[in-house]
This record gives sequence, structure tokens and C-alpha cells, in this order.
Amino acid sequence: MGTRITQEPPTVVVTTRNTASLTLGIVAIVVGVLSLLVGWIPFLGLVGVPTAIIGLVLAGVGFLIGLLKGATGIGMPLLGSGICLAALIVAILATGGTSAAMNEAVRDASEQLTTREKGQAVETQQNGQVHATREKKQEDVKAKAKAAYIRRHLVLYDVQAKYKDSLLDGKVAGVLFKLRNNGDRSLDEVKVTVYFKDAGGAVIHEEDYYPVLVSDFSVGDNTPLKPGYIWQMESGKFYEAKSVPSEWQEGAVQAKITDVQFSTRDASKQLTTGEKGQAVETQLSPVGSN
Repeated sequence: MGTRITQEPPTVVVTTRNTASLTLGIVAIVVGVLSLLVGWIPFLGLVGVPTAIIGLVLAGVGFLIGLLKGATGIGMPLLGSGICLAALIVAILATGGTSAAMNEAVRDASEQLTTREKGQAVETQQNGQVHATREKKQEDVKAKAKAAYIRRHLVLYDVQAKYKDSLLDGKVAGVLFKLRNNGDRSLDEVKVTVYFKDAGGAVIHEEDYYPVLVSDFSVGDNTPLKPGYIWQMESGKFYEAKSVPSEWQEGAVQAKITDVQFSTRDASKQLTTGEKGQAVETQLSPVGSN
């Protein structure tokens, strides 16, 4: 019999010369891809920045190991570092660009708001100036009307100023005068200013009196000075001037009507009269025949 010879099948052993460099490169690629997936999202992509940096470090370590082993297995680390670097740049650009755009939008809105506020402030100021000018004109018209009425229609006469005996204060300076309204308007207030002079004729003191004063708080006579009416102090009474200096020359005074207030009741009466006149005119108007 012949001898049978058996042969064992050949065994093939595959070895990687640089396993560490390849492994680090693959890990860097995976980390870079994950970082790149979220890196394009503004602000949220900043989460991928640390992971991309970790991937770059791993790829760098793998690249160094490959260089130390004869420049073998450096392909994966280079690819991983490129992907991680791209993820890092995308995250920074996406967030930075969005932030810059938002800041620009906020700046534009702020400028528009400031411009609008300035415009409103200028408009308010102009309106205030117009209102103030209108009020001043109205006050000037009223002041001129008052001055004209005082000059043309009011008469201040029988002015007396001398020391009088007062039950409470003894000897005090006293003033008496009369008012006549020759105009066509009732007055709710008349202000009379009396100027006291010394022996040389110089004014050394003044007092304001309100012989006519219609008010909810007035005590005594609370009626307006009507057209044609005369006002005078009650018998036995006088206006006191307790603060007159002792240098006052008795009897040396000058009295002026310095202000008036027209009665509001006249305006309401005039309105009522006008309405009645219109009603009568309407009632008497002829009706056309059909």
C-alpha cells in the first residue's frame, strides 16, 4: 500500500501595522461628523465646538503616532482632522453670522425707535409752544379787554385816607372810596390798589382791596357790580391798613383799579337771551303756502 500524505490548509494572518493611528482617525471622523450635523444650527451648534476640538486632538494624536511609525496609517487622522475643523468653522460662522444679523436688526430697530421718539418729542414741544402761544394771546386779549373796560367804564372816586379809631386796634390808617360801573357788563371782582406816600410824595407802601368779590367763600355782600351800579363801604366801616409805616403822610394816597373779573352770569344770560331770541324768530317766521 502506498503512503497517503495529507496537507493542512494554509492559514492567512492579516495584521495592521498601525492599529492605534487608524482607530484614533476613525473616532475623529465620527466625532467630526456628529459635530458637523449640529454645527450649522445657530447657537445650538456651539455644543459641537467642544466635540470638534476633541476630534481634532484625537486626530492629531493619531497623526503623530502614524509619523512615529514610519508615516503609516495617517490617512484616517488627516480625514478626521479635516472634518472636525470644518465642523468647528461651520459652528462659529453660523452662530456668529446669526448673532451679527440680530445685533444689526436690534440696532436698526433702536435707531428707528429713537428717531420716532425724537420726532414725537419735537412734535410735542411744537404743540406745547403753539398751545402756550395761543394761551398767551388769549391772556393778552383778556388783559387788554379788562384794561379798556377799566379805563372807559369804571370810576373810582371819593377816595379818603386818614387815621381812624378801631375798637380792636386803636388808631389805624383807614381808607374809603366809591366805585361806579358805567359799562354794560357785570363784574364779579374788582381789585383796588392804594399807594401810600410820605411827606415828599414818594410811595412807601401799598395795599390791595377787593370791594367786589363774588365767590363761594365770600363773607358778606356776594353780589356782582352790575351796569350802572355804585359800590360804597357800609356806614361806619372802612378798609384798614395796619402795615402802613409811620412815615406815611396822612391823606397822601393814590388809588387805582388794577384788575377786574367779568361776571360769568352775564355770559349765561346772554346765551339764554340769544336762544330765546332765536326761538321767537323761528316761531314768528312766515310759513310758505302749499
